[in-house]
Formats: sequence, structure tokens, C-alpha cells
Amino acid sequence: MQLTSPSLSLRSASLVLGIVTWASSVVLPAQYDPTAPEPIPRLKGTLFVGGGGDLPEESMQRFVEMAGKDKAIIVVLAASDDPPGDELLQSFAQLGAGRVEVMHSLSRAAAQLDSFVQPIKAATAVWIQAASAALFAEVYQGGLVEAELRALIARGGLVGGNGEVCKALSKVMITGGLPQASLATGLDLIPGAVIDVDFTGMNRRKRMLGVIAAQANLVGLGIDRDTSMVLHHRFIDVLGTGSVYACVAATEQLPLRVEQINREISPYSQRNPLPRFPQPQARQRGNGQRGARGAGGARGQRAGRGRGQQNSAPPAWRPRRLGDLMMLSRAASARTRAPFPAEKPPAPYLERGTLIIVGGGGSPPGMTERFIELAGGPEALLVYVPCSEEEAINTEPRILAGWRKAGAKNVAWIHTKDRNKSNGDEEFLAPLRKARGIWFGGGRQWNLVDSYQHTTAHKLMHDVLARGGVIGGSSAGASIQGSYMARGNSLGNADPMAEGYHQGLGFLTGVAIDQHFTQRGRLLDMTALANNHPQLLGIGLDEAASIIVQGSVAEVFTREGRNVHFYDRSKPVLPGEPDYLQLVNGQRYDMKARVLVESVAELAAAEAEAEAAAAKKAASPAGEASPVGTWELRAVSGEGGASILKIASDMTASYENSQFEADFKVVNLKFEKGLLTFGIEVADFGATLGFEGSIEGDRLSAWIWSEEFEFEREMSGKRVAGK
Repeated sequence: MQLTSPSLSLRSASLVLGIVTWASSVVLPAQYDPTAPEPIPRLKGTLFVGGGGDLPEESMQRFVEMAGKDKAIIVVLAASDDPPGDELLQSFAQLGAGRVEVMHSLSRAAAQLDSFVQPIKAATAVWIQAASAALFAEVYQGGLVEAELRALIARGGLVGGNGEVCKALSKVMITGGLPQASLATGLDLIPGAVIDVDFTGMNRRKRMLGVIAAQANLVGLGIDRDTSMVLHHRFIDVLGTGSVYACVAATEQLPLRVEQINREISPYSQRNPLPRFPQPQARQRGNGQRGARGAGGARGQRAGRGRGQQNSAPPAWRPRRLGDLMMLSRAASARTRAPFPAEKPPAPYLERGTLIIVGGGGSPPGMTERFIELAGGPEALLVYVPCSEEEAINTEPRILAGWRKAGAKNVAWIHTKDRNKSNGDEEFLAPLRKARGIWFGGGRQWNLVDSYQHTTAHKLMHDVLARGGVIGGSSAGASIQGSYMARGNSLGNADPMAEGYHQGLGFLTGVAIDQHFTQRGRLLDMTALANNHPQLLGIGLDEAASIIVQGSVAEVFTREGRNVHFYDRSKPVLPGEPDYLQLVNGQRYDMKARVLVESVAELAAAEAEAEAAAAKKAASPAGEASPVGTWELRAVSGEGGASILKIASDMTASYENSQFEADFKVVNLKFEKGLLTFGIEVADFGATLGFEGSIEGDRLSAWIWSEEFEFEREMSGKRVAGK
């Protein structure tokens, strides 16, 4: 049922004044700021930006492949009286392009005719040409051509070019000038950036730095000669012999940031290929309807393992994640605002409500029941928020079934990558308006920032606490709850600090939270973060370890043998001593006073543990379940498509999803107290996956993760053979 407010009849000026005075006194939740600049959007398609000179044949080959190769419809769009020379057209044909067409004009009026832009409506890619960026913008900026190029990108298409004309792809357009740039308005196809080409060869660094110093919210992208930048959705890849230089302006607190991006110096983890490259969808002429997807646009099916016949060979090339324009843009935007974290941030304290913050890798026993209880009992509305890079999740997350099994009667879930929905879609926001409990899932925490930070949904999440509810989360769902978001780098999870994704949703102020703590060797990472931001309280959570926060007190609630670590730089670090305080299950820590609180629940916890052990023994008189046999597990959620893990009795395992499959050897297997743990060696890659699961009869609930491959999966399944 949707509730509506009755209209107000303003009968006097004094009533108006009273309302204004009340509104001005409202205190917004910490780190929710509706006036914050809107971040640049993730692109649906791809931009190919050449830095001038002669691009290597490999670069042009990649452009044709991204366009769809033999299914490609490439339009060469020139700002000129004469059509482009045959050399470019022949090059596209020789590289296997399906069809190449030419459009050219120097008349802005002619370019406004619907008949002129019809070829772009059917294209999978457009290649732009002009003697200068200013000339191209003069003819095509702000009209039908710009609109159709934007529509092409929105349907997953490709726009590219080489040299000076590419500077017209950004809204702030450099038209010339040394050392001070001359500026005009370009087509704004690459948001939040300003482009320059032949960057180091023409010594254009100083002019770029002048532009971003005057407009500090922009990211400067300087592209070398004989080099091309591929901007796919948000991520930057580099082809050719040079580099792309990403520039963010200096502030009083932070130095100039110039990040050199190429395949030689970017971290190895960032040079891994992206998922299979989707081909753009061509549109039929005249009727505006989308045509069939190009070759390779749908993922091919592989023979064997019950997955059907192979439809097409995988593409020869996939772009890499060497840089991230959205993260760079967020960093530039953050530098235009008050420094973060503040020199004296608010102390960790909840006025009302409860936080449950779990370190990933499973939860302590009884966590679900406690979450339901803190939310208000079985009738309370619980809302799950997945942390996913996917645009859509089409199946209900399995965690909801777990909540129902534990007694919850009113559950829901929300997911979007569209900030318009997070801001104003009342159907989407309705569950948050009534929720008594919210749980954030695991993944990469920057996804939650992209979707919800500073939106109406963000405010409604804070409101759950304000009305005495509970917010919980595990892994990424733990880090997102702090004011400072640890390990937010969208290019990999190795960095504890990442400018641009360093602000969380701020339910707990004055802290930075990290997870998978000792299991992934992250103690020194938190040391670095605490040293860099000593005003923050660092919190490191082991897997299956949590804190339950009410007021300023964090109660440690963990599985046996797991711990929580607090890093407090208000106290001296003694040589040879740990720079953290390690707490075990049942202990409590006052985060505002930064002191250990004597646990008054130790005896009760011991009694409860003894009772639980006796109940378990009574329920299983024959002893514990056995891990022997062959098990098959599937991903709990629909994120990333179907994922299947098979563990065989001969100590081998296999893992497969729609993009990846491998056979493994099982090592270091342990089975104790119903908990199954082992490592999985990936022979071809020299990497190790971690596995942890609990067995109940013939059911196995588990987590599988990999530091090297940067993923983790919650899985569940059953014994399919053996006993």
C-alpha cells in the first residue's frame, strides 16, 4: 500500500516561516549529501581514441573486431567537402569489416537533416575524421549527429578516430594554444574528461595541467602518438607503443596526480582480460528497430559438460582494465570539496539502531537468527542489497531462503545500477521505506557506492537505523558501512586506500573497516591506512568474525578461532609490539573511548555453547557428517551466470561458469566439527583458491574465493555420490 500525504493549506505567513525554520534545522545523516556532485555515468558502449600518427595495424584490427568484424557496419563520418580517401576504407575492408559507408559534410544545416543521420542509426561503429577538432565540432556538435552518436554508444556501439579530431569527443575541447590552451565546446561523448593527443611528443603536459587547474573536476587524458585508448564502459585499455596519462589537479592537501597507463607498467592484476567483449547491436534503416546481434554478441556455447554445441569461437582479443575513468573522475570531484576524512571526524557512535559487520568467509553460528531478532522479530521486513557489477540480477538471491528458513516472514531484495531509480523510483524505494533490517552482500564494495551513495536510497538506509532497525553486511557489505571505505579500488582489491572510492556509506563514523583480515594477510595494509589517516579507528575483521555495534560499543561475535583487530593511533605504537588490539569472541570494545570493556556475557556464552554442543550431539548420535563422496555446488545468486563447483572423492575439483573453467587439485583438506576447509591449486595459473564450507548431512554450504582472480562466491549443493 502506498501512503500519500495530505496537501497543506498555508493560511498565514507565520506558518510558512515555521516550516522553513524547521527544515533548516534538520540534521542530515553522516555522509549522506544530496548536494554532492552527480558522478559521471558508466558508458554502455566503447570509445576508441587514437593519439595521432600511424596507429599499428593491431590497433585497427581491434577496432574492426569491436565493431563486429564480418557483421560490422562501419560509418566513416568526416567534416569535409570531399569524401575520405580510399586508403582508410580499403584498410577496414582488408581487416574483415562487413560493410563500410561514408558520410561527409561541411554544412551544419545539411547535418541536421534526418536523412543525413540515417546511416548512423544502422551502424555498429563510427570512425570520425576532420582536419581539426574545432572543425568537426562546428559541423556536428549539438545537433542530430551528436544525438545519434550518443544513441550508438547507448546501444553498446563504438565511436573512434585518430589524432586531433579526437579532442572533440570531450565536452571541454582543446582547440589549440601552447602553453595555454584555447578551449571550445565539444560533443561530450566522453564524460568528465578533457582530451589531448600526441601528448609527450608535442610536450602538451603543461597545457593539460593548466586546463585541469582551472576546471579541477575534470580528468585530463593525454594520449601518446602511435597509441590508442580504448574506453570500454568505464575501464581504460591502451594499445600501441606509448601511454595514456591520466591527470588529476593538485589541491592544498594533495599533490598533482599523473598516472601513466600502459600494458607494461600497470599492475599485472589489471592486465587480465575483461569478460568476453559484447558486440554492438545494429539498427535497421528506416524503422528504428534493432537488428540481430553481431557475431560473437551472444556468448558461444561450448561442447561437453552438458553445455551444448559451440556456436562461435571466442574473440581473439579482450580489453583490459588498466585504468578506470569513473574512479579518476570521482577522485577529481572529491578534490573540489572539503578534505576527506576530516581532521577530526565524528567519533564512532550510533544514536539508535544496530550494525552487524561481518568479515566475509561465512558467518558465526546464529548470526541469521540474531539479525532477525535485532530487526524486530519474524514479522519485520528484511531487505537484501546485493553487491554486483551486473546491470540486472534475474533470480532471487538464495539468502532470502535462508532468512525464511530461520523464521523471517517478510523479506525482499533490491538491485540497480541506475542512480535515477535510487533517487526517485518509488516502486524501487518502497521496501527501504518500510524496512527494519538491511543486509549488504559481498563482492566489490565500489559497486554499492556507484548505485546508492548520496541518493534517496542512501538516506532511507540511514532511516532504518534512525527508527531502531539493523543494518548488516559481510565482506564488501562490511567495508561499505564505515565512513572511510577500505579496499575500494575498482581495478583490484590489493590496495587498502583508493582515492575516488575512499568514502563508504558512513553508517559508522570515524572508522575504516577491512575484512578477510588475517586469512588474506591484510594486517600491514591496515597499518598503512592507520598511519596515513591516524584520526580514524581501523577495524580488521577475520573471516566468520563480526562486531555488533550499539551506541559506541562493538561486541565481538565470531566463530571459534577468529578475531577482530582494532588499530588506534591515538595511543603510541611500541617497538616490537603489535600495533593493534586483538579481541576474541564475547569481548566488547568502546570505539568512542577506545578502551576494552570487560565482557559480562562470558559465562552466559560458555553456557550457551555447552547447551548447543549437547543439542548437536543429541541430534546426531551417530557422530558428525562425513565429507567423503562427490559433491556438486552451484552459486547461491544469479550474479555472473551459472557457476558450478564439483569436488570429487579422488581429491580433484573442477569449476566452471559461462566465461571460465578449470580443473584443480585439492590440497590441505581438513574436516573438523562439521567445518570442511581446503585449498584448490589451479595448475595452469599457479594460483590458489580458498574453500570453506559446513556440512549438514548431505548438504554443503560454502564460500569459494580467490585473491588472484579477484572473486568470491557463496555456493551451496549436495552430495551426488558416496557417503
